[in-house]
Amino acid sequence: MKKTIILSAIVALLCGCNPETTNLDIVGMFSGSSAGIDERIDDSFRYNDEHGMPVINATAEEYKVYVCTDTHVDFTRKNWEQFIHAYRADLACPLALHLGDLINAQRHWDYMKRPLDSIPANPLKNDTLLAVAGNHDLYFNQWSEYLRLWKTSTYYAIVRTPAGKQDLYIFLDSGEGFLGQRQTEWLKQTLGWADNQGFRHIVVCTHTHLFKRDTSQGHTSNMPLEETYALIHLLKQHKVEMFWCGHDHSREITNLGTMTSIIIDALEDPEKHPAYLIATMDDDPIAYRFVDVK
Repeated sequence: MKKTIILSAIVALLCGCNPETTNLDIVGMFSGSSAGIDERIDDSFRYNDEHGMPVINATAEEYKVYVCTDTHVDFTRKNWEQFIHAYRADLACPLALHLGDLINAQRHWDYMKRPLDSIPANPLKNDTLLAVAGNHDLYFNQWSEYLRLWKTSTYYAIVRTPAGKQDLYIFLDSGEGFLGQRQTEWLKQTLGWADNQGFRHIVVCTHTHLFKRDTSQGHTSNMPLEETYALIHLLKQHKVEMFWCGHDHSREITNLGTMTSIIIDALEDPEKHPAYLIATMDDDPIAYRFVDVK
């Protein structure tokens, strides 16, 4: 009984802290939940139906994709700013991706958005940045804030080269640590459609990784094993070349036959080894390298 009272008092104290000056992300796990996966899918699909899926034109047959994750932006955002400067300065990069946990806790969306508004886009190229929701982006009932800035979290995008070759990027909402039945069914339909489109490369992107490495993320540590096994089988069946994700804050590369799964390092400022990934897309298998941020 005493332990319960003490724990309740601690939680009450933490929840009463000013979110403008504190980063108590663990409170977000228990401090009100955002819309569930079905409601989030409805919101995403509604936007997709109204606006269509992004189609991005590359200026050459070979182009680069910059990929970051877990910026956890709060009152400091130096690594996030460095990433934006880098992809906007690279003429070979028409597309950049953020794989979730954009912000750290409550009321940090404007801190995350400011560099996007203040760092000039490059007028000589496409300058598209796409994202998916991570678990931190849902804490404190923040799904509506994610939607305000990023519009959708379950969708796909196509990059088209001057010669008409196309690469497909599929984005999945795993912010609660699982995909759910409806999203999995949408993925099956999308991959079935992609089989007949002649895509050069297919990449699937989400926040939560496939295999549990530890339990540091609580109930969102990884997808349920049954979902993981079914997902891997589905992705390999439809010749998905790469699976990009974040969430665990440390790099891991796993070769699963014809598919490679990559957990990308966190880009959060306090990280000891922050990094992002640059993928080179051409007629060869996808090449990639990591860029350490100092």
